Amino acid sequence: MFLNVTKRRNPALIHTGLSLHQSGAIPPNTYVIDVDNLKKNTRKLASAAQQNDMELYFMTKQLGRIPKVAEIIAANGIKKAVAVDFDEGKVLADHGITIGNIGHLVQPGKNQWYEVLSWKPEVVTIFSFERAKQLSLAAESVGVKQDILLKVTGPNDKIYQGQEGGIPIEKLAANIDHIRDLPGISIVGVTSFPNLQLAENKTKMVPTANMDTLLYAVKILEAKGIFVKQVNGPSGTSTETIPFLRNKGVTHSEPGHGLTGTTPIHVYKDLPEKPAIIYVSEISHESNGNYQVIAGGYYGRSKMEGCLVGHSKGNILDRYTNAQQNNPEVIDYYGMIERPSNFSIEIGDTAIFAFRTQIFVTRAHVALVQGIQSGDPKVIHLERKW
Repeated sequence: MFLNVTKRRNPALIHTGLSLHQSGAIPPNTYVIDVDNLKKNTRKLASAAQQNDMELYFMTKQLGRIPKVAEIIAANGIKKAVAVDFDEGKVLADHGITIGNIGHLVQPGKNQWYEVLSWKPEVVTIFSFERAKQLSLAAESVGVKQDILLKVTGPNDKIYQGQEGGIPIEKLAANIDHIRDLPGISIVGVTSFPNLQLAENKTKMVPTANMDTLLYAVKILEAKGIFVKQVNGPSGTSTETIPFLRNKGVTHSEPGHGLTGTTPIHVYKDLPEKPAIIYVSEISHESNGNYQVIAGGYYGRSKMEGCLVGHSKGNILDRYTNAQQNNPEVIDYYGMIERPSNFSIEIGDTAIFAFRTQIFVTRAHVALVQGIQSGDPKVIHLERKW
């Protein structure tokens, strides 16, 4: 999905991935993150947010929710993280990362609220009165009042399978009446996901029906006399979409893929953020006329199309072959690539991919590499997955 744009805008990252693998500095099945561009992208996003009076919570799940990654992002202008589940919140909070939002996409369990509160999150996203009551009781017992966002859904909203949930917009007013009476919490805003999607002509990001639901929810809260401090509108956050979101009334967003220059629009349009991540593995063996790549880092929605294969920096950018997307039902012990007609492949060659990532659901290693853009790459952290 992102291989062509990475070849064009960050060939040094591809050359570095090849060299690190061929030298043995990184193992097969390793994501390589370009720390130089990660820092630059973060600063560009932070600047765009500041210019548009918007606040950002950074997301790390796509990058393996590694504390070292979070520290780099926080040091370059986006200070608070969004934790999509309790486990992510814990690993980040335990390493001193400030939690901006937790509870969306996954609600903490009923016995986890006390620890969540100990992290002092800026907001907690709540899907129901029942979860609001659990959080309120925990907050009361420790003597705090926790700000919350209400996750809202509409009948025409775009919802990914496995992410269902929230307060139906037609029931929001009644739910507010019950939730606002809970003494341990305070409603300060609303959220939904996804609020943007790639336009059919692939020239820009456009609002989903969720955006209409989100903005209608704001009106309902305000009609109930609630001062809305946060309108949280994540998905596809980039330097290009931040002004658009703010103009719509969104106050907070949550860049994830934007940090590595890999939102959907980055495939078709050169934005200030540059690609900063590749997947590096190795040709394992030949099978049925094609080749198998050591896997473990594939992702079902990666939209993978092909890879670069070889062992020499001199020609790696020209050695492309098609790749087969694995059936999501199988374990990715290997991934199949086609035997090319115009060059030969050797067992042990490097295979380099650039596709949509969700590292936290894989068993891939992650290498943070600094100095790629200055010509002096060094692995500053290798997060091994075993």
